[in-house]
Amino acid sequence: MATIYLVRHGRTVLNEQRRTQGAVDSPLTPEGRVGAEICRDYLADVRFSHAYFSPQGRVQETGSILLQAHPGITPVNLTGLREYNYGIYDGGPDPMMHAALPAEQHLPAVLTGAHPGVPGGITAREYLADVDGAIARVMADLRALGQDAHGEANVLVVSHGMTLMTIMARWVGLEIYSMAPMANCAVTTVEVTPAAVDGAPRLLAWAEDPANQGITYSVRDISDAFKGVVPVPIDWEHPEGLPAGGRLATRAEA
Repeated sequence: MATIYLVRHGRTVLNEQRRTQGAVDSPLTPEGRVGAEICRDYLADVRFSHAYFSPQGRVQETGSILLQAHPGITPVNLTGLREYNYGIYDGGPDPMMHAALPAEQHLPAVLTGAHPGVPGGITAREYLADVDGAIARVMADLRALGQDAHGEANVLVVSHGMTLMTIMARWVGLEIYSMAPMANCAVTTVEVTPAAVDGAPRLLAWAEDPANQGITYSVRDISDAFKGVVPVPIDWEHPEGLPAGGRLATRAEA
């Protein structure tokens, strides 16, 4: 068995300004760094074997703080852990983006691969392919380590709100949209069986907020929008950075 700890990045300048933050970036605020430090301490006793980060600055900054308690871990940067690209709405006021992309319409269209994207952004199919490559890489590395035979592993994944929700909705189930929103530095924990094709995920904890920072955006119940929605299945055959269906060599093979 293995456990994956999925962490949303710390609070940023654009988060506090209520501006859309997808492909654009901004640094953590002082409060955001405190939140990351509290999350670091919260996870300090977990023995991680791997860490995977989005290459975007706010995740890199958050992840570097989290790994202060795990100095022996060198993170792997995966492009598929990047945030959704909101194109022309990136960096603008959140209300403008939400008016153009109402969540109850936009999110189901992304999950089903139907959304064409916005000018300067990315299509749903392209986005899902990138996301799938990232989570498939995490699982491929766990299988290569042979953790089923040699004990449990713990993996840290640091990414973004939309991307983490997209992974979880298609992996664990659409019911996540009726659960509490992900605060900055919220921790979601999933137990997996690496030998299973899809990891046979079991949700252990959802969006725990160790720093009690809450969220910077308004929330409304849109769970009804997902009734009858059939997400695109995760593609486990193309792990990012590995051959199709590939894996890293085990220690015995190296």
